[in-house]
Amino acid sequence: MFDGFARTTVTHEGVSRDVWQAGTGPAVIVIHELAGLHPGVIDFARRVVAAGFTAVMPSLFGTPGREVSRGYVMGSLAKVCVSREFTCSPSQDLADHRWLRSVAATAHAECGGPGVGAVGMCFTAGTPWPWRSTSG
Repeated sequence: MFDGFARTTVTHEGVSRDVWQAGTGPAVIVIHELAGLHPGVIDFARRVVAAGFTAVMPSLFGTPGREVSRGYVMGSLAKVCVSREFTCSPSQDLADHRWLRSVAATAHAECGGPGVGAVGMCFTAGTPWPWRSTSG
């Protein structure tokens, strides 16, 4: 499923999650949809790699590589809806946001480029992830 991707665990402020990365060139963070890091998201990341970028796929929730089913998506949705760390509000500086900023900062340091791209899918596409540092 994840052939060609290297898996690491990223820990920031006590939050640890797995991240898969492949490719060369500037980094693009691929933020999965509510169904988690399913095969369709992984295929999309392969297209990012084929376009000359480094695809960085953090696993925020769900079971990485699991096929999508209605029951699985509903279970993920329920967990996300009650999570204190996941929000649509850009005014809250939550651990998930800080963790994603650390992933982006690490990817930029490793890959170079003018910055880091981010692609969100489904619900995560509309989530105002605070990519810029809050320190200035």
